[in-house]
Amino acid sequence: MDCEELQVRYWDVFPKSVKVSLTGWPVTVPLSVRGEPAGEVEFESADPNVAWVDESGRLNLGWQAGATVITAYDSEDRESVRHIQVEVVDYGQGGEGGGYDGYGFEFPE
Repeated sequence: MDCEELQVRYWDVFPKSVKVSLTGWPVTVPLSVRGEPAGEVEFESADPNVAWVDESGRLNLGWQAGATVITAYDSEDRESVRHIQVEVVDYGQGGEGGGYDGYGFEFPE
């Protein structure tokens, strides 16, 4: 095999993980596809009740507590996939045990 024949195609999706508090209103996080995917990147949620990706490439979450994985693939054969871990945490009312503001900042207990 000649080095010219070898084609390494790098692509990825960011952020790799998202954790927010249960808010009762929609939280959206823009996803960034970097590199050179083989085709148009499509997204699939293991639990769309917790999080899903809209047509504009925005992660939608915050309505229901839970955890899920978003799978991104760049072709129908799904040979090349990437994953985003998503968690929506219900800290409850009353300030028990610290908190999380939904923007990546955790508050200590």
